[in-house]
Amino acid sequence: MGIIFAKPRSMRLYIIFIIAIFCQFMARAQHIEDFTLTNVTTGSELSFVDYRNNKGIIIVFFSGKCAYSNYYIDRILALDKKFKHQGVPLFLINSNASEFVDEESVESMKAYTVLHGINFPYLADKDKKIKSSLKATRTPEAFLFQPTGDSFKLIYSGAIDDNPQFASDVDHEFLQEAIVNLLENSKIEIEHTRPVGCLIK
Repeated sequence: MGIIFAKPRSMRLYIIFIIAIFCQFMARAQHIEDFTLTNVTTGSELSFVDYRNNKGIIIVFFSGKCAYSNYYIDRILALDKKFKHQGVPLFLINSNASEFVDEESVESMKAYTVLHGINFPYLADKDKKIKSSLKATRTPEAFLFQPTGDSFKLIYSGAIDDNPQFASDVDHEFLQEAIVNLLENSKIEIEHTRPVGCLIK
């Protein structure tokens, strides 16, 4: 039996169809809709859409039990201090299962905020809805969003910088560079890097 080749026109239509599906998938993957989570810092509910008038929003998946998160806590506090008054607030999100690890409970999250003087939102995502939506895998893993109406466009994701253990030896501050690009209305030079840290469980 001979090999049957698709007609050129049919092949072109097939390729166009695949590209269209891929583009639709990428468009969905690069936006996130509103969500509401408990902010353990205050005990109140926080909705993402309440921040739609900001210039940007930083989300960092975090775990007080993870050594890599603790390497970064001072740098995260510095990012919040530097950019929240420029219209780019920062949230921490904990998606680890507290039923298996006591240190990930809401009570332990609250204690962590007191210990480290965290006065910005630390959100409990114990059903992993936001983790699954963003396909986050590590702590710390950063996401930078730009509000676009009632949804939020993802413009950077990945590592905070290129040296988890030694802040003094950082060469590239990936997240901060993306925030500065956003505030200057310039092109995000690096849109994604590989996050390094503890697996979200």
